[in-house]
Amino acid sequence: MSKTSFSRKRGDSFKFSDSERKKLNNAGDGKAGLVDADNPPLTERQLERMVLAREVRLVREKTGLSQSQFASRFHIGLARLRDFEQARSEPDFIVRVFLRMISEDPGKADRLVKLVECESAAHAP
Repeated sequence: MSKTSFSRKRGDSFKFSDSERKKLNNAGDGKAGLVDADNPPLTERQLERMVLAREVRLVREKTGLSQSQFASRFHIGLARLRDFEQARSEPDFIVRVFLRMISEDPGKADRLVKLVECESAAHAP
């Protein structure tokens, strides 16, 4: 069995030489390695949507509720909530405001939902 040795010390950063970097990129322009037909770079719009999806998920996780519990408690459709969290769709302005309110004071948001529920029940025929 041969003994393997390394020339750099533990903790030192590893750096490719220019020739090694060119081999990895399959071209000398430095861009070929970044382009992948199966995984194209995301557009700015897609990145924005992903950031928004993360914010929706973080708001829900801050409450400690599952997706179904959160959707039920705050009267958001479960499928719609999942679409928001997985960046398949984007919440409209009023939903964003509601999510911000939930994030800042979940108790107050819950009280307002219950108040509106009571008012809706009182006005129901």
